[in-house]
Amino acid sequence: MLDRLHRGLRPTRGAAGAIAHVDPQRELVTYAGVGNISGFILGGERPRAMVSHNGILGHEARRIQEFRYPWPPGSTLVLHSDGLTTHWSLDGYPGVIRRHPGLIAGLLYRDFRRAHDDVTVVVAGPRPS
Repeated sequence: MLDRLHRGLRPTRGAAGAIAHVDPQRELVTYAGVGNISGFILGGERPRAMVSHNGILGHEARRIQEFRYPWPPGSTLVLHSDGLTTHWSLDGYPGVIRRHPGLIAGLLYRDFRRAHDDVTVVVAGPRPS
């Protein structure tokens, strides 16, 4: 899919992008990213960063590679562009990880976005109780 996006974005300025497929039955996430895009799995002792390769979809994406990561039950997935600071943490928000993913995305956007950059934040996880 990222290779198709890369070809389709050739006449544009390009983009960063990532695709994550969560398979809760197999407790597995398949992830591929290119450019200034970050992916994390929250739910263990500490966040697990997922690998994105350098490049720009549409221009120079030398390597598009899938990685597989464990997806423990109750995990939360966070994907974001480089418009979010790299040192964000949910540690200062007790219990927020059990809240709706939209609330978590909004909180990350509100409290950790860079002042003069665009930002995209996507959060997916278990249904809140």
